[in-house]
Amino acid sequence: MRRLENLIKYIVLTIGTLVFLIFADILILAYISVDEQKESVSAKYVANRLETNAKENGNITYSLTQEGADYVDAHNGFVFLMDSDGTVLWEYHMPKELPRQYTIEDALKFSRYYLHDYPVYTHITDNGIVVVGTEKGETWKYTLIYHKTTLNAYLYTFPTMITVNLLVFLFVTFITVKHDHRRREKERTTWIAGVSHDIRTPLSLVLGYADEILHLVPDSTDTDCTGGAANTPFPANGILRRAEAIEEQAVRIKNLVTNLNTENKLTYGMGSWKKEKILLPAVIRDTICEILNRNMDEKYDIRVSISEELEQLYIKGDKELIKRLLENLINNAVIHNPQGCEISVSLTAHRSLVFRNYVLELSDNGCGVNGRQLRRFNSLRKPSKLPEHGLGIRLVRQIVDFHHWSVHFYNHKSGGFCCKIVIAWKLIVLG
Repeated sequence: MRRLENLIKYIVLTIGTLVFLIFADILILAYISVDEQKESVSAKYVANRLETNAKENGNITYSLTQEGADYVDAHNGFVFLMDSDGTVLWEYHMPKELPRQYTIEDALKFSRYYLHDYPVYTHITDNGIVVVGTEKGETWKYTLIYHKTTLNAYLYTFPTMITVNLLVFLFVTFITVKHDHRRREKERTTWIAGVSHDIRTPLSLVLGYADEILHLVPDSTDTDCTGGAANTPFPANGILRRAEAIEEQAVRIKNLVTNLNTENKLTYGMGSWKKEKILLPAVIRDTICEILNRNMDEKYDIRVSISEELEQLYIKGDKELIKRLLENLINNAVIHNPQGCEISVSLTAHRSLVFRNYVLELSDNGCGVNGRQLRRFNSLRKPSKLPEHGLGIRLVRQIVDFHHWSVHFYNHKSGGFCCKIVIAWKLIVLG
């Protein structure tokens, strides 16, 4: 039901946006047409500024006012006055290649279209026909004629076209959403299968050690005369090591399941994550303390380095997601460096000429990762299979994306693995 509601909301929103955009486009085109029409040449305007002067011999001369001449010059145009017989009586900047005598057929053609490729406009006056032309290639000038039956056909066809277009649009939207749903389901299945594979190894170890302890620990009634436990072929320190291994693998399984749950919530938007104002150095130290209190092996050493100027650094983020990010990166270093390593967590500020950013960096001096894995970690594409490092690194990227940060994975020159997260960019001029 929830998916159906989301689909309906998506379709309604999309259709509303489409209608709004079409309406906005029509308004913009109408505005452009009206605005451009103001710049079109007006033959009537020029004709009203054509002056006649009668001479003593009875002849009549013509001239443009300064305002009319400026108007024609502004359009790089020309003007001529033609009598009813087609003879040019007067001209202004008329191109030499144009004839000075026209037939009725010529006048009929250029009054509607072009005169030797020059766009022209005409206006009839008492003195004759005023023809105003502009330069070639500046105006598209054609007359469109529609019969009444054609217009009626348009009126009947237009609603049908709109309906068909909407139906096609809805169908395409439905197919797109359905395809996206199938893709997400396939992703979910792939990730669950990958996590199941990751869980299989620690779970087998836990079950195997538990079975050994169950069969090798002596019965509570099998005691010696002093009340102590009878001799057993299984040393106590062996039981302790296996119990520690069981605890370690159980924690690993718990982390995998937690990562899977968080990953799914982030992917499908089902989590109640909130970006709140939090003190980042406090979150880092609290997370490290929680990890150390879990009886971490002594061969792993975690060092925290926070610039003094950033001790009061507040950011917008989700506290639980940031803690999960830190835990995943530290667990990644522990799991892939069984021989032990030194883990460094640092928070520093970096400045350029214009920007200042805050960098959270987690690194180790262990074995690092190969080039293929680094390319996968830094790739923006979702892998079709789980990388060797499981969901941990994948979830780190998702948490970084959720907060709109950036992340980069690389190896130190000495071989250790490092994750560099740029938390925020800020203009220095803004403080």
